[in-house]
Amino acid sequence: RELFILLGLDEFYNYAEKENLCLYGFPSETWEVTLPAEEVPPELPEPALGINFARDGMQEKDWLSLVAVHSDAWLLAVAFYFGARFGFDKND
Repeated sequence: RELFILLGLDEFYNYAEKENLCLYGFPSETWEVTLPAEEVPPELPEPALGINFARDGMQEKDWLSLVAVHSDAWLLAVAFYFGARFGFDKND
């Protein structure tokens, strides 16, 4: 496993040639590019699969923007999941 934070832009772009990769964010503010988890709790939002599928037909900066959009969407989904689950809408 390699962490995105340790890779430069070119290494990240080349590393994403493998099939069906996901970009995972961690509480330590690091990111990891790896194969999808075998089992994810069904209630937890999954990251977008295959961040590399559209890569070859796009310019590098456009592909990185697409990866960023998928990552942001996943982070928002996880934040809303935990917000709803733990009742952060209550005025306690």
